[in-house]
Amino acid sequence: MPAMVATARRREEPAVRREQILDAAERTLVERGLATATMADVAVAAGVAKGTVYLYYDSKDELLAALRARYLNRFASSVAAELDPGRTTSATVALERCLAALFDFSAGNHRLHHVLFHEAGFSEEDALGGIREMVGALVADGVARGEFRVADPQLTTTFLLHGLHGALVTEMHQPVPDRERFVSGAIAVARATLGVQQ
Repeated sequence: MPAMVATARRREEPAVRREQILDAAERTLVERGLATATMADVAVAAGVAKGTVYLYYDSKDELLAALRARYLNRFASSVAAELDPGRTTSATVALERCLAALFDFSAGNHRLHHVLFHEAGFSEEDALGGIREMVGALVADGVARGEFRVADPQLTTTFLLHGLHGALVTEMHQPVPDRERFVSGAIAVARATLGVQQ
């Protein structure tokens, strides 16, 4: 009689499994939309049993919250990488790289952003919160260096970010978003707003 061979499902570390489920949820939500995607759909996409998804996320709302948190972290990280003071001694150059990163992240994640914020009915204010802090520090640094000339760095940062966000949303809704147009225009507006001295 042949020996029985156990075919146990491979077990992943919890952190790895959590990311696999989030990746599957991201694909599923982007493909199907928030209203029609189910936890069962996520399980199928992740290649796990539906109960496994519920071991990590109690509900679709909890899964959505985890996806939003990951999205915001990635968004902030992409901008922070461009604002790293070790990469340049110029606040102006760092700001210009930051504007390009904002476009690139938005273009690369446009559909996911739509699902996580617009379809889910969440404000985008928390998406701007972390960025406001980073850009605010950059503006203050530029003022201290004499590169930027503004009377109120905090108000200027808020004004600049909200204006850029509005322009970015408009550009992302074009049939083909124009990176060069947005980035060069945003740089020109930001330099004028910040009183960049050349």
